[in-house]
Amino acid sequence: MLPWVSMATTTSVLLMILKQSPPLAVQTDPDAAEHVAEKMAQLQLAMQSGQRHSASLNEAEVNRWIRDNLAVASRHEAQQAGIAVPAGRDVTAREAQSSMQDIRMHLTGNQLQAYARFIIYGKEVSLQLDGTLETQNGSIRLRPTAAKIGSLPIPSFTLDRVVRELFDSPQNREQFQLPPEIESVRIENSSLVIDTR
Repeated sequence: MLPWVSMATTTSVLLMILKQSPPLAVQTDPDAAEHVAEKMAQLQLAMQSGQRHSASLNEAEVNRWIRDNLAVASRHEAQQAGIAVPAGRDVTAREAQSSMQDIRMHLTGNQLQAYARFIIYGKEVSLQLDGTLETQNGSIRLRPTAAKIGSLPIPSFTLDRVVRELFDSPQNREQFQLPPEIESVRIENSSLVIDTR
């Protein structure tokens, strides 16, 4: 009886993982690219001049920035676009992101919901992560409140452990380190707020 129960449980878990969560509905703005470019230029100028500045990006601007900066083409698409990819080297984080099909952020109050859809072993899988952003010792951190892979909720004790390991691991620590000119990054009033020193 135990093998049948085990097989039924495993099958149920796999089906829940493969059942996609619907994408988050996010705000859009046809002028978001221009607004982001302007706000980032002001932020860069403030950082270079050592002036205190606060940049605030709304949901549409955050999603536009993500699409412009984190969406990565495959090696073939990069070569087609004329971007040189040296042969014989390890896959970079940017190339690993090429399996990502969709990524969205929904901002509510001081909370964020992140949604990603990507390919693993030829199958589409969605991940939804809810939480808050905080700055700690010059690094950005996510304090998760809920998550699910496909339609399978991740227990909070597992989620906390995985996120802690992700942010605290030596190989990832640098990726979450903020430039010394940035004092904090947070979600406030449904906007991403970046403060310089």
